[in-house]
Amino acid sequence: MKIVNKLAPIVLAINVSAIASGNDVSVTSKADFRDAVIIPDKIKLECVDLGSNFSQSTKKFLENSGWQVTLSDKVETQTSGTSVKLEILNAMSSGNALIGHHKSVAIAATLYRDGNVVDTYTGTRDSRGGFMGGLKGSCEVLYHCVNTLGKDVTKWLNTKSLQ
Repeated sequence: MKIVNKLAPIVLAINVSAIASGNDVSVTSKADFRDAVIIPDKIKLECVDLGSNFSQSTKKFLENSGWQVTLSDKVETQTSGTSVKLEILNAMSSGNALIGHHKSVAIAATLYRDGNVVDTYTGTRDSRGGFMGGLKGSCEVLYHCVNTLGKDVTKWLNTKSLQ
């Protein structure tokens, strides 16, 4: 308990510093499929919240690391400030709860500053359902993938010097 009390002011100072330094970012409100033709229909029809979940998880992890996040459409057309366009490049869903899941999602995040591309991040996460995977549906496993990818995008963005 003493350690927590001693660390609390440091953690608070870090969060206040991040907020005060102007870490404002606009993030895509719902990540679209870059090329919907290559995404299996069963994913597009059944896992309709995949893009929203990716955007929401990215927002959650960014806010947890001190960013002020606004969700908006067409962030790539913004001419001022920092924005991140999120896209789903590919998604794969094979297997099921009975024989075992094998799911994968590939994403891209494009960082814009004042309307100009600064950097691009791509990532992929695979899952076999994890603990108690046999009790999870396919979409739930894919949602877990994009949740982790939201954390990955946050780690990448935190390495960028935007001042």
